[in-house]
Amino acid sequence: MKFVKIWVDIVNAPHAHFFKGIIRELEKRGHEVLVTTREFDGLTEILDMLGIDYYIVGKHGGSTLEGKLIASVERQHKLAKLIIEEKPDISLYKNSPEAPRVAFGLGIPTIGFADNDTATAVNKLMMPFTQRLIYPKAIDAYELIKCGADVNSLKPLNGIPELAHLYGFIPTKKPLKELGLTAYSYIVMRTEPIKANYFNGDAEKSILENIIPLLPDVPIVLFPRTETQAKRFEHFENVMIPDHVTDSLSLLYYAKLMIGAGGTMNREALALGTPTISTYPGKLLAITKWLINLRIKFHSTDPIEVSEKAWELMRKNGAFRKHVRNVIMAMENPIDVFLKEIEIYEEYGTFPIQEVVLEELTSRK
Repeated sequence: MKFVKIWVDIVNAPHAHFFKGIIRELEKRGHEVLVTTREFDGLTEILDMLGIDYYIVGKHGGSTLEGKLIASVERQHKLAKLIIEEKPDISLYKNSPEAPRVAFGLGIPTIGFADNDTATAVNKLMMPFTQRLIYPKAIDAYELIKCGADVNSLKPLNGIPELAHLYGFIPTKKPLKELGLTAYSYIVMRTEPIKANYFNGDAEKSILENIIPLLPDVPIVLFPRTETQAKRFEHFENVMIPDHVTDSLSLLYYAKLMIGAGGTMNREALALGTPTISTYPGKLLAITKWLINLRIKFHSTDPIEVSEKAWELMRKNGAFRKHVRNVIMAMENPIDVFLKEIEIYEEYGTFPIQEVVLEELTSRK
């Protein structure tokens, strides 16, 4: 079996960075890559910036259950018509509710990636239809099985998904110059994912609002998720918000510190060796707990605790950077795992059972 056309569904901004390296490596190997996406959170602008061609199929449904349901059903219908016409040989996706169901209905083999064990709704829509499910080993395999994953589909990854985001990355100071910043003299912040179906925190006020006054008086580059969030930070004189899609990886690379109430940018910062504090107000992901146990990530929702840790990390910045990079270097890159699984399926027409997962589950009995 030799794949000719590979379908990649990209439904969230971080997924564009996750798949860019996989797409480029597949193209180098002679595969045709079909990319589908949706209208959401500047996603198409990021794909344009990365030079990835795509079809826009549907849009995000907003924060209500009704909106999410209608948008997902409409997108699934539109995807089905496109995929019937394009006839891809295999489907790849990350936390996509629609692609696995369309692929399953059309008999297309699938490789999916899941890193959010708290996103129960998306997981239940995706995992039962995924033939090979790659996931960070920090997640308990039993939690995935409870969401419908076939035990024979599971492939644990010793790493974090954001390592894939660094494909081809060469840091540049261009975004720093645009914002009037100098290297290692500023903090990057990211607000809460208030539109996510798994978020159950305060959708009105960000925890970062109470933290900023307690921090050193240095520039802060803030990445809000909505205009409403952005407006709540306008009164802070040292806070700047980029007015266009920018090279956030370079901003993270040269930052003194990252403080984020979400997940992806926090892990991107760690992948780049930048000290990071999580302020996510809800249930912590298994991968977050794992990184905390590795002592390369810190978490608190108490503004005083966060500010005290921030002062410490900024004072001992060099030592923390070295520790973070030493731990990260020992991890697996998702790009390598995806490419290997594609090669295996091409050769054998199936995915081998992961004995390590079976042993883990057996030991629980």
